[in-house]
Amino acid sequence: MFQTDSGSQQGQALAMQAPVLARLAELAVSYPSLPGAYFCISRHCPRELSVQLDGPVAVEAWREALDVPVEEVVMRRLGDRPSLEFRAAAYGLWFHVYAVYDQVGVARQGVA
Repeated sequence: MFQTDSGSQQGQALAMQAPVLARLAELAVSYPSLPGAYFCISRHCPRELSVQLDGPVAVEAWREALDVPVEEVVMRRLGDRPSLEFRAAAYGLWFHVYAVYDQVGVARQGVA
């Protein structure tokens, strides 16, 4: 049996993150063209998922897939870069979906 230096602790088991992993698999099957993302899943908050995306178009796709009202999307700035984000409860999880992007890259995609 695998143990860390501090010993095995039930709260740190990978199985605690199974609900998030299962829901991600469901989303991938239900929405195969949903933009890929950088995901962050913590053993400390096993029902929360951070989804980092490349830009506004991807945030919009995730918003639609999770059935989040447009009014829930917030525009902000992080330093000199714009960001777009929303938080939502869906599939029995808490999602934090966001993108920090360069305005130039968005203009090239035809989104202002």
